[in-house]
Amino acid sequence: MALAAEQAQATVRLHHTYTASVEQVFAAWSNPEALGQWFGPHSHQCKVEKFEFKPGGQYQLRMIPIAEDNDCEGDPTQDSVCAGQFVEIIENKAIIMSFDWIENGAPLSDSLLTIEFEPAREGTRLTLVHERLPDEQIRNAHEGGWQGTLECLDTFLS
Repeated sequence: MALAAEQAQATVRLHHTYTASVEQVFAAWSNPEALGQWFGPHSHQCKVEKFEFKPGGQYQLRMIPIAEDNDCEGDPTQDSVCAGQFVEIIENKAIIMSFDWIENGAPLSDSLLTIEFEPAREGTRLTLVHERLPDEQIRNAHEGGWQGTLECLDTFLS
C-alpha cells in the first residue's frame, strides 16, 4: 500500500535560469503565438489548438514529431496531444494548470503542472513542478520531455 501511495505522488521538479526578464519568460508561456514557437522537447514541434489564458480557461497543444530520436513516451511516429485547464494565473509569478495526454500518451487525468517565475541576478529562475504522476516510469519520461522543453525555451529567448 505504501508503494502505491508513493507512486501516486511521483513528481518532476526542474529549475532553469534564463538571461531574459521575468516578463519575457512569463510572456513566452502565456502568449499562444510565442508558445507555439518553442514549446515541447527537441523531438517535437508544437501547434497550439486552443489557448484560453485565464483561470478556468482550456488549452490544447498538439506535439508533432520532427526527429527520429523521441525523448518522450508514446508512438514517435504519431502526434501527441496534451490538454487541460488553467487553475491559477499570477502574472509574472506563477501558472498552475491541469495536464493530461488525450492522444498518444499515458493518461494523467489528475496531474498538475506549476510553473513559477522569480527574478534572479542573471535574469529569471523558472521552477517547473509536474506532480501527481502515476508512477516512476511516467515521471522519468516526463522529466526528459520537460528538460528538453526548458532547453527549447532557452533557445527561443536567446
